[in-house]
Amino acid sequence: MKREGIVEWYKEEEGYGRILLKGEEGVHVFVHFSSILLDKDRFPDHFRYLRQKQKVSFDLIETSMTGDQKYVAENVMIISD
Repeated sequence: MKREGIVEWYKEEEGYGRILLKGEEGVHVFVHFSSILLDKDRFPDHFRYLRQKQKVSFDLIETSMTGDQKYVAENVMIISD
């Protein structure tokens, strides 16, 4: 199921970050650069990254981990900057 959220932070040099899930106060979603869909206009050099406060849509995947890593984002698309 597609969900939306706001990029809380993203470490470009490490290739991962965290998205705050829209409508779910305090629920954070882990995101890895490999889960960001390639947009050739936005990423002409194929280096995918996110910026803080960007609005994104993604598939929400529940993991078997506990704590902050309970959810991960897949098929991440940037909606707006």
